[in-house]
Amino acid sequence: MGDILGLKEDEQLEVYRAVVDLVKSRIEKAKSIAKKGKTKEGLDIELLTKTIKEKLGDKLLGHFYTEKILSQKNLKTVKLFHPTKDIHIKNELFGWRLSSGKDHIDCQSEAEAEYLKIWLESGLEEVKVPKDESYLIKILPELKALKEKIDRIISEHISTITSQKLQKKILQKLQGELFE
Repeated sequence: MGDILGLKEDEQLEVYRAVVDLVKSRIEKAKSIAKKGKTKEGLDIELLTKTIKEKLGDKLLGHFYTEKILSQKNLKTVKLFHPTKDIHIKNELFGWRLSSGKDHIDCQSEAEAEYLKIWLESGLEEVKVPKDESYLIKILPELKALKEKIDRIISEHISTITSQKLQKKILQKLQGELFE
């Protein structure tokens, strides 16, 4: 390098250090860009969840909950569980029961059980329930239709992802964002 460029030994050393620094900085930049929003599977989860949310529009479960439930005066709070198996609604001797595995919630009516099932499937830990049975029956069809629409759109977008682990990760991310 000294013969070709006419550099002295200390100048060659300086050029060498600059090249090493440049290579290091390029490698670091490449690492930071590669990790931004991407997974090992090469899928940008942030972009996919944003696309799904745009497709769903602004009428999400959180909007419904705020508008139709929290606007009511006579509410009770029900703690939900994390379902381990399929969720079932059964008519028991003393009322309705919502269950999954060993966990269950006793309900006043079938409408309440169906209402709670929707929120249980949506991943909430607790939910407010209108005490007015007729109001609950009135809003239940709209809530069911909204949940079915959301499930259909999500399914359309993630059904082609073969990794169950990745599907679960996307669903968990979406669950939190459906209540914004």
